[in-house]
Amino acid sequence: MPLETYRILLVEDNPGDARLVREYLKDAAVFRADLAHAERLSDAQRMLGTDRFDVVLLDLSLPDSKGLGTIVGAKEHARGIPIVVLTGLDDEELAIRALHEGAQDYLVKGRMDGSSVSRAIRYAIERHRLRQELQAETARRKTPASCRYSRIRRASPGLSSTSRI
Repeated sequence: MPLETYRILLVEDNPGDARLVREYLKDAAVFRADLAHAERLSDAQRMLGTDRFDVVLLDLSLPDSKGLGTIVGAKEHARGIPIVVLTGLDDEELAIRALHEGAQDYLVKGRMDGSSVSRAIRYAIERHRLRQELQAETARRKTPASCRYSRIRRASPGLSSTSRI
């Protein structure tokens, strides 16, 4: 079975960290990575507006954005694309706050390896897909039965309002 290809936007200003992530993704045996790279949040925002991505790997310390505001700035343009935070800060409180801001996962650069990066990407994409399905199902269930019945009747002109057995 062929490997799935994920389109990934890496937002990282440190060339060494970017190279390391590239190597981790190259070694990922569970998917192929089609990687695009931006060094600034503003560049990432522009790319998110024009290209399609499956996931964003986002450093929280960029030349034009620092901290949790980086997540907010990325989310504004990511149109629901899952975001995985990559940071050098091993701070549990910041990690929780990042999740509250909308990140799907939080990876500490000094503790990452190919397995943890590829797992975070796969899980973020899958959680995002499941969330979308749940939201669609919830919206469908909120539609009143009478509205659903009316749509069925309009779609089936031969259906009468009363039926005989």
